[in-house]
Amino acid sequence: MTIPSTLLAGYRRFRDERFVEWGDKYRALAAGQQPGTMVISCADSRVDPSTIFSAGPGELFVVRNVAAVVPPREVASGGYHGTSAALEFAVTVLKVSDVVVMGHGRCGGVAAAFAVAEKQPVGQFIGPWVSLISDVCAKVPNAEAPTVSDAAQKEGELRVVKKSLENLMTFPFVSEAVAGKTLALHGAWFSIGEGQLQWLDEETGAFAEVPEA
Repeated sequence: MTIPSTLLAGYRRFRDERFVEWGDKYRALAAGQQPGTMVISCADSRVDPSTIFSAGPGELFVVRNVAAVVPPREVASGGYHGTSAALEFAVTVLKVSDVVVMGHGRCGGVAAAFAVAEKQPVGQFIGPWVSLISDVCAKVPNAEAPTVSDAAQKEGELRVVKKSLENLMTFPFVSEAVAGKTLALHGAWFSIGEGQLQWLDEETGAFAEVPEA
């Protein structure tokens, strides 16, 4: 048995600490899950929703992909729709009450989308994926490659969150749940260096820092 040393050490800490604390919770969760919130976030190793929201086991249904992108509803046969499948399960089976799309600072996926907008190659699989948001990035003022300013990068990250929220509403089971007020959609953005979360205000369309206690 060969387990990477960091994973082995982490697992042992989990058994000695977290599972001791949450053992009863895990045993109860073995029968099924009932998370109240779905979080769609980036696969970036620095942005862990459970850590950011101090979530216990079973509290969040998390889906992570490059740039926290929600693709628009697509029904073409033969496709693979991992994010869409998870979304359908969360809304129609788990009946979550909230879906949060969370982008973050210095997102490599968004940076790749800027490059795609400038017709630059970024990878066999990355390129087609981030092309879903390249049109959004192309509309950011003063964002021409090869050098995208920090301000333009952040603006692109915020716009991608809003685009994903728009795409969520292309799924009938989402739009119907929102109309029936059994589901609410939210946008968020996390600053890695500052550890600060910003939340999208539905009325103003602007992101504002979430106040600390």
